[in-house]
Amino acid sequence: MNLRFSSLILAFGGFFATTTIAECPGSWYCACADNTIPYPPDECRPVLNATNDAIVFLSASLPPWDVVNAASLGFPTAGAPDIDGLNYGILQPTVNLSLVNRAKLSWAADVPEAEFNDYVLPYASVNEARSNWRPLLRDALLDTVLAGDALLTSDVVTAVNSFLWSDAALSPNAPIVFKSSMTPLVYDPMSVLAFGYASCTGVSILFVDALRSVGVAARLVGTPAWNGVAANGNHNWVEVYDPENKSWGFIEAAPAGGGETLTDPCDKWFCNPSHVANGTQFFAARWDSEAAEGTVYPMAWDLDNLNIPGVDRTDYYATACAAC
Repeated sequence: MNLRFSSLILAFGGFFATTTIAECPGSWYCACADNTIPYPPDECRPVLNATNDAIVFLSASLPPWDVVNAASLGFPTAGAPDIDGLNYGILQPTVNLSLVNRAKLSWAADVPEAEFNDYVLPYASVNEARSNWRPLLRDALLDTVLAGDALLTSDVVTAVNSFLWSDAALSPNAPIVFKSSMTPLVYDPMSVLAFGYASCTGVSILFVDALRSVGVAARLVGTPAWNGVAANGNHNWVEVYDPENKSWGFIEAAPAGGGETLTDPCDKWFCNPSHVANGTQFFAARWDSEAAEGTVYPMAWDLDNLNIPGVDRTDYYATACAAC
């Protein structure tokens, strides 16, 4: 196992998450004391500081629909009633479990702070319905990931993409499957789990959330129109940040594209000159609106909505897929 010695208790807004961590692989973060959170290259940040930093980051880029629902999401608001759980929302488990993973899992500890904030910590990718998916998916997957003795981010991605679709399904005998033309009818993670199917956007968002639930930096990426023509269709998949080589790789959720790897761009059906050329643009979704500098992630199901910060990935895919 790749865990470090620690007994960590995070407390925020009445939510408590306790972990007892038994082993350490000898990495830099093993020197971090109890109740600190490791941030590379060598920082051990007090847990209360890390908690506050996470809340400030998420608060700074709330989309408009989350601003009006900030109290329901658990963001600190004046006059929030401290009774019967009324001031506890998804913010509490979001922050706590994200930090617990940093303290407990080697691949999570190695994620740089910028990538952690933008692509592990957020509770949503785009404008999907908000829900408390993180503890549910973490509970369904973490033991399986650790049982495989995962050491690298790529190992975790393989394990999650192999087991998510059955282990998190309502019934292991009825795994989650791909079903075309489901967005926006079924694309938030809880709907995908409940119905047992989704098209590329829904299974990709669920895959992103599952990876984030075990500490992997992941983001939704895709094109709103192949070759710039809406009639040609759209597509979404997942990018994963690999701290080992400090770069992004991409892969589809298994129901949409089985047998793919993070290392070979050409094992994706769409990674070829005919798809990436002639006007195709690619964008990844992010949380940090300031860092996006005006770039947006265009949602094919809601093109007039310009409230999702994005990263332009067009040049990356043009280069990565040119030789396929």
